Amino acid sequence: MQQRRSVASDYIRANFLPDDRLAIVLIHKRSGAVTTRVSTADRIASDEYQAWLRHMNAQRHEIYVSMNTLGPEARGRLKSDIAEVRHVYLDFDHNGAEAVAAMRARGDIPVPNHILTSSPGKFQVIWRVAEFRKDEAEDLMRRMTRALGADIAATDCTRVLRVPGFNNHKYDAPHFVTVQNLSAETHKPSSFPEFPSDGQTRQLGSLSGTMGTNRQQSGGGESQSERDWAFALRSLMRGEEAADVARAIEAYRPDKPNPRYYAEYTVEKAQATLGQQRQWRVFGGVSDLGR
Repeated sequence: MQQRRSVASDYIRANFLPDDRLAIVLIHKRSGAVTTRVSTADRIASDEYQAWLRHMNAQRHEIYVSMNTLGPEARGRLKSDIAEVRHVYLDFDHNGAEAVAAMRARGDIPVPNHILTSSPGKFQVIWRVAEFRKDEAEDLMRRMTRALGADIAATDCTRVLRVPGFNNHKYDAPHFVTVQNLSAETHKPSSFPEFPSDGQTRQLGSLSGTMGTNRQQSGGGESQSERDWAFALRSLMRGEEAADVARAIEAYRPDKPNPRYYAEYTVEKAQATLGQQRQWRVFGGVSDLGR
């Protein structure tokens, strides 16, 4: 039990400096309640703070942490709040084990620092990095998702990921989130290969991930529009900003006559399903949802 309790603290201390400011996000999926607290890595890793997180997790709150540090005045997770990019990451939800194995079999990608098993067959792959600009990190993650079959939602530097050592309550039976610690290296932009740009990737026909591998109806009867809606629903349930979700869908669906309208409409439908009120402006750079 003591070893299980130390997993989260060890993970935080391995990835952040003691004075780094981070956001801890708790989401109660059944009620939709979202709690965000900003504190230092040292405080979050403390026994007292971890005891509080374990208590909340036992009440079926999901536990997430921002993977990049926040500025001294930050009270939320806007892109402008990010002080320093410390990680790039991929979220493998679709054919996770096969996709991760294929990624690790490549010889041109650095060994990840961590691989979290976030739920059965689903993985979060994390690299510790330095000297990345925000836009540079996001561009790399977008290219990697398409080349490696990861979830396109996990391409923003404001992302929160699950913390190992806590239960995932998405399913009837709780799933304990585990972590493989594979490397202690810190990677620079030059450590990663040149993945194709969005246009090049579409020409190669290698668009993939949970938003679908093609624009056609799948053999299971699920259309690409249905997959886009499911993607929006999952992202909103994880606490993602509606504006960010819409931007991701717009970037992924240039085949639509009006990608912006399509993306906004898809997110609105997902919000209606969750009973969320539309309180956001996507392309004005303002989002009030979840604050």
